[in-house]
Amino acid sequence: MRSDVGASLMIIGASLAVVGYIEPGLIPLMVLGLSAFIVGLLVQWDEGAMEQTIINLSSAAWDNVSALVESAGLANSGVYLPSSMANGEPMVLVPSTPVGNLRNLRVIGKPLATYGAGLTGLLLASPGSRVALTCRDSLTSDLESSLKNCLTRQFPLARGVTVTETGGEVTVRVDGPRLIDVYGGSTVKAIFGSAIASAVAAIVAEVLNRPFIIQEESRAGGALLIRLRGVG
Repeated sequence: MRSDVGASLMIIGASLAVVGYIEPGLIPLMVLGLSAFIVGLLVQWDEGAMEQTIINLSSAAWDNVSALVESAGLANSGVYLPSSMANGEPMVLVPSTPVGNLRNLRVIGKPLATYGAGLTGLLLASPGSRVALTCRDSLTSDLESSLKNCLTRQFPLARGVTVTETGGEVTVRVDGPRLIDVYGGSTVKAIFGSAIASAVAAIVAEVLNRPFIIQEESRAGGALLIRLRGVG
């Protein structure tokens, strides 16, 4: 990843520059070290600038989704569905009323679905839906391993993941999370959760093959705690 390259160049460059400065006759080494440090700094800056540019460009799309959901009166917490319940692709059901269960869920066709006693909701793709879909081949029956494979290896979203399962709830601790606000300030975050919570919820739903709602997100030092509740 570019973030790893940039950081490595900065560390190596700083070390070489210090050695070249301290040791007599090693001015070329100092110059080389300073050059490597500057290149690493540029790599880091470029990644951050590109990331922010992409977020800014995509904010209009999230504003449109937000307007669609609000105009339909569906601003409730999204229910993360496994692909087995949504025609082969992880999706989020935005219900017309808070969901107690999903009996009789039927996908009419994107973006509509019915559930319960004839209630209607929107079926949308979230950031987490795309993450779960991309990581599908690395998901196993072990939830913690699946989250680690996806969030720390395939995507640079966290340094570590720990899972606790209690009854119908799953609590995921994400250490060193990259807290990226992909929604550009739109109200969609209240429906999908943060980008990392969305990814976690989609993977949990996919691995455990049942719907989940993000119950709570909270910070604990340098970690993000995400509490999910299963929906019957």
